[in-house]
Amino acid sequence: MARQDQNGGELVHQRPAWILPALVILAVAAFSGLFLYYYFGPTPEEILGRSPRASAASRRVEAIVGGTRFLIPENFTRYPAQRNGGNQPEIAMHALLPDFSPWTPDLQPEFADNGANANVIFFTLHEAENTLPADRRLKEVYARYFTSAKPDGSVDGLEKFSFREESGYRDQDLFVGKDHFDRIILLTCQHLTPLIHSPNCSRTLLLTRNLALTYRYKRAHLKEWQRIDELITRKVASFEAPGLPNDLEGTIND
Repeated sequence: MARQDQNGGELVHQRPAWILPALVILAVAAFSGLFLYYYFGPTPEEILGRSPRASAASRRVEAIVGGTRFLIPENFTRYPAQRNGGNQPEIAMHALLPDFSPWTPDLQPEFADNGANANVIFFTLHEAENTLPADRRLKEVYARYFTSAKPDGSVDGLEKFSFREESGYRDQDLFVGKDHFDRIILLTCQHLTPLIHSPNCSRTLLLTRNLALTYRYKRAHLKEWQRIDELITRKVASFEAPGLPNDLEGTIND
């Protein structure tokens, strides 16, 4: 509303009294919404399915990784985006030792456990890219940083090598042996340190020229390495689908 002088000119322009409180309410609501979304809303990674979120569904996800076709039960997978199937650079999975159980809501506490004795095992099928065969990794990468060319111990058929303090592997040991397919096995295991409260052991192996498998579990299970390695490689092999698109490629001995 505007007041006018006696000649009809506008003197004062009055706005409705409710505008200012309405603006304050809108500003508070917007700020509150942003605050709640920041702390409780999904992140961009979650919206895109790139954050871990387990599934109890048993349907099989059809995916091609490194030229190999797989049918993977969804309850083994970790990321929603990878459940879309098709060509994927990797498929990340998890299970529970000792019998390789897939995720269920009842088992969530065990899957979330990151203690030194946790039973969860993480494994990923991924494109091999520049992954070297095990014998070349041993000679061309790891051996350069050993404290000695000779092993300084053994664990159930694995020879243990220690790394020099000035190397980037100083907080790890390397265990070398042969798996049930007579392939070289290289297991890198973290030390228990003030910064590493729950040490892991991990292995990467080539399955084909274009496909690799990486898995890790707690060092507390190291003495079970043979059974774990056989279990996981056979489980992954069970996911392979018939009619592979890389029939002519063949496998290599890692």
